[in-house]
Amino acid sequence: MSKDEYEKVQSQAVRASKRRSDVVVLTACPDYSEEHARAAVCSALEKWPGLSGIRPGVRVAVKVNLVTGASPKKAVTTHPQLVTELCRQLTMRGAEVTVGDSPGGLFTREALRRAYRESGMEQIEQTGAKLNDDIETENVTYPGAAAAHVFSCTSWLRKADVIINFAKLKSHGMMRLTASVKNLFGAVPGTTKPEYHMRFPNETAFANMLIDLNEALQPALNLVDAVVCMEGNGPTAGSPRPLGLVLSSENPYNLDMVCAELIGLHPEDVPTLRCAASRGLGPSGLQEVEISGERPEQWKLTDFRQADGVRVTFTGNGVLGRLQEAIFRSAMQQMPKVHPSECIGCRKCFNVCPARAITMVKGKPKIDRKRCIRCFCCQEFCPRGAMKVHRTLLARLLQ
Repeated sequence: MSKDEYEKVQSQAVRASKRRSDVVVLTACPDYSEEHARAAVCSALEKWPGLSGIRPGVRVAVKVNLVTGASPKKAVTTHPQLVTELCRQLTMRGAEVTVGDSPGGLFTREALRRAYRESGMEQIEQTGAKLNDDIETENVTYPGAAAAHVFSCTSWLRKADVIINFAKLKSHGMMRLTASVKNLFGAVPGTTKPEYHMRFPNETAFANMLIDLNEALQPALNLVDAVVCMEGNGPTAGSPRPLGLVLSSENPYNLDMVCAELIGLHPEDVPTLRCAASRGLGPSGLQEVEISGERPEQWKLTDFRQADGVRVTFTGNGVLGRLQEAIFRSAMQQMPKVHPSECIGCRKCFNVCPARAITMVKGKPKIDRKRCIRCFCCQEFCPRGAMKVHRTLLARLLQ
């Protein structure tokens, strides 16, 4: 292929990726067998308008969810069989496919190789795709941002012509839901993530930062692995919960709206959905989303266990109303809490805490509530699930 032909193909792929379709496609996938995974991925791709732009020479980055690496059986990471089938379909069209993430912790080749190995992601190489080992980073400027006008980004994503965002559906201590929008936080280098929790310490600021990343990087396609999702103490220490779906859309906010519906969350419960709607980027409710394929009401998990408690809406006005709101919010505030009997004293929470709110006392973590910013990094990265989302007595009574 000549240089002019190569640049023409790249230009076509980029133009195709910028035409955003708002339709959300739900495809049944009862398990991760090769047969069912291939059928589900092929069905999703057949309904993707941008597929025509995937031609020989186009560089595709598949951004998966690896966290710190975990066995596929734990439902922590995007399942490798689904990613393998996606890579197979893309490489068959001549695309140059790279799969990767920036898991929590050090962004080094050694850490990446460990995460690929533990998550089973090494199997994608049998399709001709490769696993990312590029650890370069760069600063990205996004003038239209509400929060992150400049952010640090892993360079391998920026070098691609097309980004495909392949998330895992899970409960989440801070954002309530981790699916398509939250998955793009993996574009930020691992060791920089704690800094972002300090820069954007409350849920609204953090949600707007995540939306800024999505708008700046503009994935051409978003996929969510909901064949087996995670409930309870998510996003890393919850319990696997079968659902049997693969979801896809070019619009990450519409996609997450459907994901929220499937696990029993209202739009106002999810900070990224609230903020996207307020910025005119996403729907205010499921009624605004066009859905193709399976109907979400037939798959909804009415007893799905969330990672935290109830959300309360305040209507008070004036100084007294704002004071009542502040007091009530403080009384309702969820927080991380260690269960000493499950803690092994590994110091992971101590090392990862961006606010330095954790000290080790007699081999166990102790949280300074005045310094804690409730980012739940300690809960997310606890290897034994000993750090959990704690609700106050008032929140539990209202629940």
